[in-house]
Amino acid sequence: MELRPLGNSSLKVSPICLGTMYFGTKTDQAQSELLLDAYLSNGGNFIDTSNNYAFWMEKGVGDESETVLGHWLQRQSRDRIVLATKCGARPRAYTGSLDQIELEGLRKATIIQAVEDSLRRLQTDYIDLLYGHIDFLEYPVEERLEAFAMLKKSGKVRAFGISNTWAWRVEESLQLSREKDLPTYCAVQQKYSYLRPKPDADFWVQRLIDDGMLQYARQRPNITLLAYSTLLAGLYAKGPDAELPPEYDLPENRERLQRLHNMAQTTGHTANQLVLVWMMAQEVPIMPLISGSKVHQIEESMGALSINEPIQL
Repeated sequence: MELRPLGNSSLKVSPICLGTMYFGTKTDQAQSELLLDAYLSNGGNFIDTSNNYAFWMEKGVGDESETVLGHWLQRQSRDRIVLATKCGARPRAYTGSLDQIELEGLRKATIIQAVEDSLRRLQTDYIDLLYGHIDFLEYPVEERLEAFAMLKKSGKVRAFGISNTWAWRVEESLQLSREKDLPTYCAVQQKYSYLRPKPDADFWVQRLIDDGMLQYARQRPNITLLAYSTLLAGLYAKGPDAELPPEYDLPENRERLQRLHNMAQTTGHTANQLVLVWMMAQEVPIMPLISGSKVHQIEESMGALSINEPIQL
C-alpha cells in the first residue's frame, strides 16, 4: 500500500486511520489486539487514540485505550506504527454528567504532563502525532505552541495537530507559528460523514468539517484533514431504511442514504466501503478514521482501499 505524507510533517501514513476509542472498555485487551493485528495485516499503519478514552464508560477513567495499545506495541516494530494521541479533554473530575464536567485544557504545563503520562501508558519513548483534543478559546494559542516546541526539541513528539476547531483558529495558529518560529499543525481532525447534519445540530464540543473548513483546506494543502464518526456508528450497514439519528433526520439524508445503497447494489461494494472511497476521493481528500469491534468490520473498511473505480454519490 502506498503511504501518504501527513500534511507538512515527515510522517508517512496509510490512507485510512484506525480509531481505538473503546479499546479497553467496550472491547477487551484480547479482542482489541485482534483488531489491531487485522488492521496492520491489511496495510494500515496509522493508529489514533487519546488520553481520555473512554472515561465516560462504566468504570472508565481515560487510561484504557492508551494502556491497551501500550501492551500491544510491545510485540510490534515501533517504527512500523504511526501513533497519534490527544490531550486537553481529560476530565479533572467526572461525576457521570458531561454537562458539569471540567476538562484539563491546553495550558503548557498540562500538555507537558499529559505527554509524560501518555508515554508511560503507551510504553513508548515518543508519540508520532499529538493533537490538542479540543481548541478551547480561553487558552492562548501561543502557550500550546510553546509546549509543542519543547516536546519536539526533546524528541518526545514528532508532529502536531488540532481537533474540534475552526478554520480561522487554525490560520491564527499558523500565522503565530511563522512569526515565532514555533511548530505548525500538520493535521486537523473533525467530525464528518456522508450524511449531513441539521444546521442547528448540537454535538457539544465536537466540530464539523464544514464548508468553511473545506474551503480553507484548499488554500492550505500542507494540512491534512481527518474525519471521525465517518460511518455514523454503523448506520450505513443497516440499509436504506435505517432510522436516522435526530441530528441527521432530514429528507435529503433519506435520499442520500437510498442513493448510497443503490450504488452498493450496482457495484457490489458495501455501503461502508463506498462512503470511505467517496471521502478519500473528494477535491480536498479527507482521511477517514475507522473502528469496529469485529475483525471482519476492520477488513471490510480496509477493503475500500482496493476499490479503483470512481464513485459518484
